[in-house]
Amino acid sequence: MTIEVDLFAELRSLTSGRVYPNVFPQPLSGTYVWPAIRYSLVSSVPIEDLCGDGDDQTAEVRVQIDVVATTYSAMRALRLQVLGKMVSFPTPARLDLSMDDYDDETKTHRAILQYMISGSSDPSPHSPA
Repeated sequence: MTIEVDLFAELRSLTSGRVYPNVFPQPLSGTYVWPAIRYSLVSSVPIEDLCGDGDDQTAEVRVQIDVVATTYSAMRALRLQVLGKMVSFPTPARLDLSMDDYDDETKTHRAILQYMISGSSDPSPHSPA
């Protein structure tokens, strides 16, 4: 699995599937549907380990997750749900940054969460051979 697939799988139930990579889709009706979640891969640093060659599987990846809702309280509640889901993320993920914002254009509140996700070529590196 890739980080993108895992993120969608973990978060989709929180917003009826409204989890998007990079941008929120432009609505046909001209009205966005909130709440929604957007994720972006901010950076990926290849890391060589004993079993890997420094490819995407072993990379240290910074992911930004934007949690958007029409009210501050709804955004904060959804933010807490995302934090809970990320605790059980299949690949170790550490919250590295959290902040709130308001978008005057869409009249929405946004939580910005950045995670460092540590890949590994061996899913159980400490188990006996």
